[in-house]
Amino acid sequence: MNNIEQTIKEQVKSVLSEVISIRHTLHENPELSFMEYNTSKLICKKLDELGIKYTSEIAGTGVLAEIFGTKKTNNDLKTVLIRADMDALPVSENTGLEFSSKCDNIMHSCGHDVHTSILLCCAIVLNNLKHEFSGCVKFMFQPGEETSGGAEPMINAGILENPKVDTCIALHVEPSLNVGEARFKSGAAYSSPDEFEIKIKGKGGHGALPHLCIDPIVIAAEIITALQTITSRMIDPFEPAVVSVCAINSGSAYNVIPDTVTLGGTARSFSLEIRDRLDREIENTVKSVCELYGAEYEYKFDRLFPPLINDEDTILHLKSSAEKYLAGSIVYGGNPTTAGEDFAYLPLNVKNSALFWLGSTEAGQDVNPLHSDKLIVSDKCIEFGAEIFIDYTLNFLNN
Repeated sequence: MNNIEQTIKEQVKSVLSEVISIRHTLHENPELSFMEYNTSKLICKKLDELGIKYTSEIAGTGVLAEIFGTKKTNNDLKTVLIRADMDALPVSENTGLEFSSKCDNIMHSCGHDVHTSILLCCAIVLNNLKHEFSGCVKFMFQPGEETSGGAEPMINAGILENPKVDTCIALHVEPSLNVGEARFKSGAAYSSPDEFEIKIKGKGGHGALPHLCIDPIVIAAEIITALQTITSRMIDPFEPAVVSVCAINSGSAYNVIPDTVTLGGTARSFSLEIRDRLDREIENTVKSVCELYGAEYEYKFDRLFPPLINDEDTILHLKSSAEKYLAGSIVYGGNPTTAGEDFAYLPLNVKNSALFWLGSTEAGQDVNPLHSDKLIVSDKCIEFGAEIFIDYTLNFLNN
């Protein structure tokens, strides 16, 4: 271990108890998407104590802090952005932790309290190490990842400019991995979690006289079956894609054929091309079946987050940093997840961008998935996550 790596470890350990206390406060007081008012205030209070300049109320509750290094260099100055999401979920906590949520039906069941604490730890340490780097570090405390997403409106507010960002990094805690482990994957990492709604307009009537009706329920059944052929027969089998109908709403009586049926579902893919194809083929399928039976339709495809595509060089450099600090297994590759992640907007704007997964379950502890009411994320993630981020940042800015 060289001098700077030793310094990073010592600096992180020196502030760890304080940051863990902050994490527990955040966990006890979770806030839903775009309502992270007290979380934002806590972050700003800490930044004020440190004398770190920041802009608040971006996209509602978002905060962007900046630290400029003081190291002299003849190289061009660069900028690193580190991102953490802040919001919680409408889940009632069932962990038994001493610092369990004090809020009814709100819990940090996706680990964003840990993400926020890791980023605060990075800000504290890098503020102490300003003399070790040139350029700028931006700290993006983002609202609303669990709903419509706060990354895009923060980007639209100009956070990637003045100075222009050269690389963006993030992590997500991963309960399927033990503390001290991590997984790194270049290319597709998260899908685009898009949603669609189909309204079939038929002609209702008596259930005993179906020949006088245009039955939207029968039409809906045929559409649901036909939609399954999109991924099995229209999309290249080497291109992962999902089309799932998850909601059907119609009818109010057992002997009345209704006028309409509304279907709702999700379409997920790992490329912008396949995303466009799914949108197009879903509507083509609906149109063809409705025309066959003489029905009309309304169709809506809501594009939520784009697929998250990790830059290979960035993910390899993050992996290299992790290898210096993690004692557990470090995995490279594996399958992407069909979940969505709005960090995806950052690689679309800054090529050198990537997110990795950090193990969060203590050895011997039950493994509960993200969004579970029993999810327990280890405090140790703060130490490891901060060390990796800080190491990557110093290497990027100084080379």
